[in-house]
Amino acid sequence: MKKIAVIALFLAGFVPGFAQDAPKLYTLPSPFERYTHYLATARFMGAAPLGSFSSNYIDKASFQNYSISIEWVLRNAFSVGGEIGSTYFEKRIPRALYQSGDETISAVQTRTLSQYPVEVFGNYHLLPKTSKIQPYLQVSGGISILDYTVFYGSLASQNQKVAPKYGIGAGSKFLFKKDGSFGIDVRVKYDGSTYKYDYIENGISTVSGSVGVFYRWW
Repeated sequence: MKKIAVIALFLAGFVPGFAQDAPKLYTLPSPFERYTHYLATARFMGAAPLGSFSSNYIDKASFQNYSISIEWVLRNAFSVGGEIGSTYFEKRIPRALYQSGDETISAVQTRTLSQYPVEVFGNYHLLPKTSKIQPYLQVSGGISILDYTVFYGSLASQNQKVAPKYGIGAGSKFLFKKDGSFGIDVRVKYDGSTYKYDYIENGISTVSGSVGVFYRWW
């Protein structure tokens, strides 16, 4: 009976100590916090023209815009990446008379502008990577492949060019789970281009709002 009591006292002192020293694996930081990781985003955008682009050429908002991006999230507050996309603006002018050389034509004018931006960007995140909500500020720069086409009925005047592009924005990522791989990215961004031609005399300025779905991995 004494031996049983001694063994019981020994176990009572040893087992709690062992449990206290055992590593608590569930307290380890998330891999997304400990390592650099990658993030891919597909987004849909609504965009509105600004400035002289709006007053001289097209003043209608567009919802035919999208982009995809790949982002490298560093261990500090920064991330860098690349983004490619497509934007399209269109406006129809009522039938009027237009001069074409020595001829006068009566036509409905349709103004269009297609852009295919290719740019790099940098993000500064305002909250830690452990947060389910991760607001950020963004700057970007690159080029835009442009197609400017004005239709006069079935006739068209076209100009295609590559021009510098730049942008600034602010947004936030919302994780579905704190350590999860999926989430939503909401962003508001100003974009500008130095392209000038015909009706577009002072470059292209737009503001866009977008909603994207992202996947991250490490």
